Amino acid sequence: MGLVEVATGKILSSFSVFLFLTILLMVVSRRISTSIVLFSVQSAIIAAEAFATAFRERLAAAYVVAALIVVIKVVAIPRAFFGLVSHLKTSTDVKASTTPTQSVFIAAAMIYLSYAAVQSYEQSVHVPEDALAAPVALILTGAFLMVSRNKALMQMLGLLVLENGIFLAALTTTFGMPLVIEIGVFFDVLIGLLLMGVFAFRIRDTFDHLDVSKLRRLRG
Repeated sequence: MGLVEVATGKILSSFSVFLFLTILLMVVSRRISTSIVLFSVQSAIIAAEAFATAFRERLAAAYVVAALIVVIKVVAIPRAFFGLVSHLKTSTDVKASTTPTQSVFIAAAMIYLSYAAVQSYEQSVHVPEDALAAPVALILTGAFLMVSRNKALMQMLGLLVLENGIFLAALTTTFGMPLVIEIGVFFDVLIGLLLMGVFAFRIRDTFDHLDVSKLRRLRG
């Protein structure tokens, strides 16, 4: 293994450690604004990893994808979320169905499960175990946020975290998907967020809150 591969492996492992840290902080966060900032930081780490991959593989398209991550996920989407929070004028509490302590244990278990799931693939794809486990942990964390948070905005953030994991898995294992596919994924995510934003407004206007757990009372 050459010096470049060794250095790249250490860089990917370092990125993964920071991603695990954002996961742990996000699951214990009690305010939506804090979760939005953590999502922006998480996306910035993934963008840095995309830039590193573009530099190592000499892929011009990967630079474009990394720049799109910065523009859309690091800047535009967090600003849109802050705008939604301000405009909806609702409580900024995440309204979790689990306590912070329970959330930490669940997140730690998901990270452990991620390492166990990718252990057999480390040698075949020639990628450090940390870099393989990070996207799996992001996918599991996104799903956990979607089912454990009662606020519609937090469920939207969970969807974005899950998408970050899917993107990172493709970046890590295939060293980047074709540019047209990446742009299509970004477009799908933006359309999905637009629709979820519309639903959030409708929920607030109809019920004066964004706690989707209270919608269960509408069942006949």
